[in-house]
Amino acid sequence: MDKIKNYFTDWTMFEKLWLITVCTIMTVIWYLNGDTLFLLALTLTGSLNLVLGAKGKIAGLYFAIINCLLYSYQCMGVKLYGEVMYNMLFSIPVSAIAIYLWNKNKDDDGTIRFKVMSGKLIVLSFAGTLVCVFLYAKVLNLLGGNLAFMDSLTTVVSVVASILYLMRFSEQWLMWVGVNALSIVMWIMVYVSGDKSALIIIVMKLTNLLNSLYGYYNWKKIAGQTNLKVKNFTEAS
Repeated sequence: MDKIKNYFTDWTMFEKLWLITVCTIMTVIWYLNGDTLFLLALTLTGSLNLVLGAKGKIAGLYFAIINCLLYSYQCMGVKLYGEVMYNMLFSIPVSAIAIYLWNKNKDDDGTIRFKVMSGKLIVLSFAGTLVCVFLYAKVLNLLGGNLAFMDSLTTVVSVVASILYLMRFSEQWLMWVGVNALSIVMWIMVYVSGDKSALIIIVMKLTNLLNSLYGYYNWKKIAGQTNLKVKNFTEAS
């Protein structure tokens, strides 16, 4: 119990309430919708992944790996092959590597040293993302995938965001805002087509979108604090 209590010592009241609220919302929607335990596990691991990630906690990466496995299985059922390939072939390895790299780039108090992108890197990332979206959409069309362009858009942006996440850039959260917004539209299409189990995923993606906005704010704040520590340490040396 003491270990769990100590884990939350650096959390603000808002952050604790947000974690409780997110988990409560997902559980209530799951119950009212009469969904399976599988979908409850899927949505809760997805939410814990992002809430802990926004706080800069490595534990979020472990939940990310579990969520990728569950989400891939769900996407297979509705032929969202881009989402499946992204999660199984890319996101899981990236999360595993991130666990190692984040542990190598943290201060003595456990704070991860996050960074801010330069203007040039932002432009290059945006241009490269657009090219890849159109190319991957053609591949998904050839595979007979459903909603090929939307699937490609969410998948490619997720790949770029994951790379930035691995490299600890704060701006990756802004890309996740876009990914979650697009995913909401995509899963609404799935819901309208008759798959009522998509409702809880829509709620999860909406919650994730709000969490991504907070993640960007918090990572930028942490990046400023860690850079200040490095600067002060350099000057003292």
